Amino acid sequence: MKSFYYTRALALLFTLSFVATCSKASNIVRLSGLFGDDMVLQRQKAIQFYGTAAAKAVFDIEFAGKKQKVKATENGKWEINFPAMEAGGPYKLSVTSDSSFTLKNILIGDVWVCSGQSNMEWVLRRAFNGPYELKKANYNDIRFLTVPKNAASFAAEEIKNASWKTCTTANAWEFSAVAYFFAKTLNERYKVPIGIIHTSWGGTPAESWISNEAISTHPDFKLKADSLLQAFKNGSTIEALQKQVYMERSFPYLKKLQEKDKGYIEGWSKTQYNDTEWKTLVVPGTLEQQGLGDYKGSIWLRKHVIIPTAMAGQDLTLVMEKLNERDITYFNSTEVGRVSGFGGKRVYRIPKEIINKGENIISIRLEAFDRPAGFEAKDASIIRLEQMVETNDPTTIPLAGEWKYAQGLAAAAYPEQPKAGVNVSALPSVLYNGMIAPLKKLAVKGFLWYQGENNAGRAFQYRTLFPLLISDWRKQFNQGDLPFIFTQLSGYGPITSEPVDHFWAELREAQLQTLSVPNTGMAVTIDVGDPYDIHPLNKQVVGKRLAAQAMRTVYGDKNQAISPLYESMRLSGDSIRLKFSHTGKNLISKGGMPKGFAIAGADKKFVWANAKIDGDEIVVWRWKVKPVAVRYAWTGSPVESNGANVFNAEGYPLSPFRTDNWKSITEGKK
Repeated sequence: MKSFYYTRALALLFTLSFVATCSKASNIVRLSGLFGDDMVLQRQKAIQFYGTAAAKAVFDIEFAGKKQKVKATENGKWEINFPAMEAGGPYKLSVTSDSSFTLKNILIGDVWVCSGQSNMEWVLRRAFNGPYELKKANYNDIRFLTVPKNAASFAAEEIKNASWKTCTTANAWEFSAVAYFFAKTLNERYKVPIGIIHTSWGGTPAESWISNEAISTHPDFKLKADSLLQAFKNGSTIEALQKQVYMERSFPYLKKLQEKDKGYIEGWSKTQYNDTEWKTLVVPGTLEQQGLGDYKGSIWLRKHVIIPTAMAGQDLTLVMEKLNERDITYFNSTEVGRVSGFGGKRVYRIPKEIINKGENIISIRLEAFDRPAGFEAKDASIIRLEQMVETNDPTTIPLAGEWKYAQGLAAAAYPEQPKAGVNVSALPSVLYNGMIAPLKKLAVKGFLWYQGENNAGRAFQYRTLFPLLISDWRKQFNQGDLPFIFTQLSGYGPITSEPVDHFWAELREAQLQTLSVPNTGMAVTIDVGDPYDIHPLNKQVVGKRLAAQAMRTVYGDKNQAISPLYESMRLSGDSIRLKFSHTGKNLISKGGMPKGFAIAGADKKFVWANAKIDGDEIVVWRWKVKPVAVRYAWTGSPVESNGANVFNAEGYPLSPFRTDNWKSITEGKK
């Protein structure tokens, strides 16, 4: 009998303990994932904190010396407002409940939401002079929060697995380069903390970033958006689509590739692999220059490197300035980076934990298909190992010279490429749902946008799509006409010898026309592009020009120079006189007479034109042409194609434009 009562007592004690534990767990207060240590909150606007707790839970929040009592709703949600503050800090945020906690090192300043596709996503380490910039990237008043990529079926309320990072050499490694130079310029100018919320996804169209509510009002997207929304309501999910695409396309292809490539089969990336029988080639140099120009497929490179004791105890940077084609790079058997594009700069972090004192092995799997694969440069310093942090005694290990190589899998033996399927991140509204909607309750200064490449083939449509995105975001954030600063597309595309129509020119025109939307600004960047690379590396200039636009448009500095813009034209005999705004001190043409102008008569056939600067105007003419219309920088790569060279004296390039409204080549493209 005693045993019976003893057992019952234990059971009761366990039950009470379990109930108490559950009750305590249910009283846990959680802040939105946007809030954390090192965050920046918007100055001069009411500060709102929000999150979840137990239903009707009561707790205290103290921020910057002010305490308030908070009560959660029946569904466990809560929010509380604190008065607006001026720039400053650091401050603490304390929550007192059954699960008390404190957030530290909070600053008050300006918060910018930075979004777009790959040129906004492009990280600082891969920008022009990236390793040098990283060593200087120590700014306590600049903070970044990078939103994880998330395509979602419905508008999300929360972001996951994100945290604020103070700008240090170690943290800035993965910061958006454009956003970094933008923030750095503003911080140095105004001495105000700058918070960047970076939310980008490479290769995505504008319609993915617009809410379903807004995109369904656009005639080109209504049917698709409504059908997609109904499918989600009926049980389809983005996660299921993503898994289906991976299992049907990517997984089988990668599995077959690894089963065929000798490098994978024999472990050529492994430190212990014996490469003594391999042949050698010289770096820098392309495969073609090494007598391997006819080879197509994968090729593996290996280099034995001696690391001095002084460098072995710290993180290092592997810099490869101009490596063409796709690569996967390993250091002592560990993958340290890969680029799935077709070329450009690589900057890979080598963590100290995998570095040996003495000999180390670098292995690279390189694919040779379209371009001259390999290191396309003459300077031996293009490939090197260097210290990640700036020191008084910097050490660099050159990696030029002989490398071992072996052929992995010839192109003819490659598995069949998977057929194109659903590009989940390109579906209407899915990126708004997952990466913009969770931000909309946060007070911000404005938006920064670098996108358009993916919509260039539908440039005429972008004339209405882009303003729709701007109005949608402003409506969703509910903070009035928030400033919207964007980048006009840089130079990219074929170099042409004669005037041509080009869809990138038409996309730039759509961006130019969007300046008619109030409280917008545009950074012109045609002079810092690359005709061969859609990802130009000079992000410094882009970030600084976006900051200049913000200084003028948002911060009220009317003396801040920005790019000249076409304003009007008038006929003057056999010439056309063009008038511009934002000419600064005066207009100039770099390197000689103004170039990049084309002129046409009533036949609509454009030819290169003569031009001269006359004060704030430019006069354009061509012998034997009775002028009707003028175009400037009207091609993909205007600097390389026709020498477009007009700037104001302050160094800002004239935006491409046309005076005619003749039918666009992208009109009707959907």
